[in-house]
Amino acid sequence: MKKVGLVLSTLVAFALSATSAFAANVYDMLKADPQFSMLSQIIDASDIKFRYVEGTITVFAPTDEALKRQPSGVDDMMTASNPTVKENARALLLYQIIKGRHTPETLSGTVTEVSTLQRNKVRIDGTQTPIRYGGQFGANIAGAAIEASNGVIIPVDALPIHFFTEMDPPEGQTEASGALN
Repeated sequence: MKKVGLVLSTLVAFALSATSAFAANVYDMLKADPQFSMLSQIIDASDIKFRYVEGTITVFAPTDEALKRQPSGVDDMMTASNPTVKENARALLLYQIIKGRHTPETLSGTVTEVSTLQRNKVRIDGTQTPIRYGGQFGANIAGAAIEASNGVIIPVDALPIHFFTEMDPPEGQTEASGALN
């Protein structure tokens, strides 16, 4: 009887670990959650699904309500039929993603500056309530974090947009070289 109990407890432990090992990735979690239907359409139209599947990431994901309040609208990004619109949408999406697994609890109480997948720095102010992602055109955390197999989704109340305060010349070029004229 002890062997049967041991076998059963081993099977239950295996089943529980297998369930967590097969939890959906960030992309699948966004697709399955109705509050991110517009964001999912933008991801699909921009052809960067792989960024939400590979690596360990945290996505500061604007909800449908946040995207509906975007002053210029997002309809063009949801289809991205124009190559320029597609590139702009990609830049916006990559600005919302940072490497690693972060939660509001780990960000709370500190001010952190990290690189986004867009390769720009973003400031996350965990000393504010709600926590602020980005600066002047950033967003506030607007819901509980959602765990995925490869990261975390944190709902936000706006479309975070990187604000350029100063334009640096592209790497290897200087204004003096005339490359930027």
